[in-house]
Amino acid sequence: MLFYNIVSIYAFFIFVSRQRGPSGAQSPNLAMNIIGAEDEDFENDKQPMVDDQCSHFNSIELLKSRPTHLLVFIHHVMLQFDCAPVLCYLHADLFKNFNAKDTKKHFGEFYNTFLEKGAVYRMRPEMISEDQQKRYVHEIQFMQSTEILRQLDDFRQKRMMGMTPNERELNDVESHRPTDRIPMEMKEKAVAESLLEKMVESKDCNHHYLNNFVLQCLTRMYPFSIFSIHLSHSSEGGLLPDSLVTGPDFGPFPQQEEMEPRLLELEQDPPNWRGLASHEDLKKLNKKEIKRQEVINELFTTEHAHVRMLSVLQTVFSRPLEKEEIMSITELATIFPNLDEIIEMHYAFYENLKKLRQEDEYIVKIISTPLLNRFSGSEGEWFQKLTARFCSHQSWALEQIKSKQKKDARFNAFILEAESKPQCRRLQLKDIIPIEMQRLTKYPLLLENIAKNTDDETEKENINQAAESCRKILNHVNEEVKLMENLLVRIHRRMLFEGPLTWRVTKEKAIDVHCILLSDLLVLVQKQDDKMVLKCQSKSNIAVQEGKQMLSPIIKLESVFLRDVATDPKALYVIFTWDSGAQIYELVAQTLGEKKK
Repeated sequence: MLFYNIVSIYAFFIFVSRQRGPSGAQSPNLAMNIIGAEDEDFENDKQPMVDDQCSHFNSIELLKSRPTHLLVFIHHVMLQFDCAPVLCYLHADLFKNFNAKDTKKHFGEFYNTFLEKGAVYRMRPEMISEDQQKRYVHEIQFMQSTEILRQLDDFRQKRMMGMTPNERELNDVESHRPTDRIPMEMKEKAVAESLLEKMVESKDCNHHYLNNFVLQCLTRMYPFSIFSIHLSHSSEGGLLPDSLVTGPDFGPFPQQEEMEPRLLELEQDPPNWRGLASHEDLKKLNKKEIKRQEVINELFTTEHAHVRMLSVLQTVFSRPLEKEEIMSITELATIFPNLDEIIEMHYAFYENLKKLRQEDEYIVKIISTPLLNRFSGSEGEWFQKLTARFCSHQSWALEQIKSKQKKDARFNAFILEAESKPQCRRLQLKDIIPIEMQRLTKYPLLLENIAKNTDDETEKENINQAAESCRKILNHVNEEVKLMENLLVRIHRRMLFEGPLTWRVTKEKAIDVHCILLSDLLVLVQKQDDKMVLKCQSKSNIAVQEGKQMLSPIIKLESVFLRDVATDPKALYVIFTWDSGAQIYELVAQTLGEKKK
């Protein structure tokens, strides 16, 4: 099958597949790329652009300050090319105004979103200095310039031919005369907000409208207030694999320390607090305080166990699967999204608890500080974001693993061998993947029990505040999980057929295509080199020259009816009608059985 998993197909239509890297080069880890609809005959008929109304589209720097123009351009790129370069460029642009703290915070996200795990894959991003991080981002941004200039040139050419989207909105802005009551900035933001709303809410799959996935990227990557107002309606955990490129080689970055000492520590269960605290101090504790210390100890030991099992996902499954080339980085990112970051986040929390126990000689006095630091404020938001992304992929990951074990003998053998290792403690992979979600449900209960046995009112209030933050995080993650599960249900409900067909454009022109049939849409994609492409077809060169309607590879089924072809029992006519006329597609199935489907 050309499309070997259902989500990658759905991402093609709904999430605007971005499998090419921002630089425009093909990622070596991807089997194929899908590019937007673009007829080859137009490329040989480009004319110089002289229209002054498109001056804003001469450079990305001019577009950055024009929200409506920027949105229209991104929409065009999504329809015609790959939107990763422009999104990468805008995200990188933010680093110019970041201080050291913000640079360190955002570099990891930028790296994981856009860059291939090449030169710095085995390093922790936070170990790279801020200057090196900014220099790296600047180099990546510069590498996108050529592709963006090509896309801008294409936009100007297509706009001259009336082939770009949202022309009415552009004219509305460009014809506006600023007044004191409605200055140009206010007008632009109002039109852009309306345009974004339409693009987000549209269900017309003939156009790859801006959806939650790209909206979230825009919201994070470019600080227009009009984008951020929609963020609350987005699914932060719904991100599918991002486009990847190989970054520039900056030479010897600091190498990550070996993990063996950490793993050895995690493999050993920590001793109970009673055996570590002094006998004299233990005798001073009342029953309530002993109960409090028991719950704190439970928080510590269960966090230790959680980090250990997360490390098992990383060292026993994820990294060997990549190293042995059983799964690509892109496939692994859908099953173990942000796993490295989640491990580091939980390990840092574990280390803080361990340090506190040691400083207090294993009878902890103030526990609220590390709790608030972990679950509240900016760190709490980052925790929520990473866990939502990981947990929302849980159902998809389990389904993918089950399916791949049935179809891929090598993958199945690897999983069975890995699950037999002592690190897994007789657990299967399907039992380990849900542990992050399970851990989130335990935090509020543990913190509430600590607070219940705490006498100091200030400390008790702070612990309860941390518990409330945990509940909010859990509620958010639950919502993200539901959204993704509903999305998966929608995917399986819409997918009706997928397979090869022949598209007879004329008697002399027959094209092998791959058909994807959804409940309301028929899509015909062609294989071109190692890519799958959408390409309009014309029945004659005259039709192209005269600008007549061409045959689109995307057909809405609501206005379609079928007729058999008398001369070929495996063929059928798909007749697509609309107000101004009709188009007839002649499609030939491989077998009579496939035709009946």
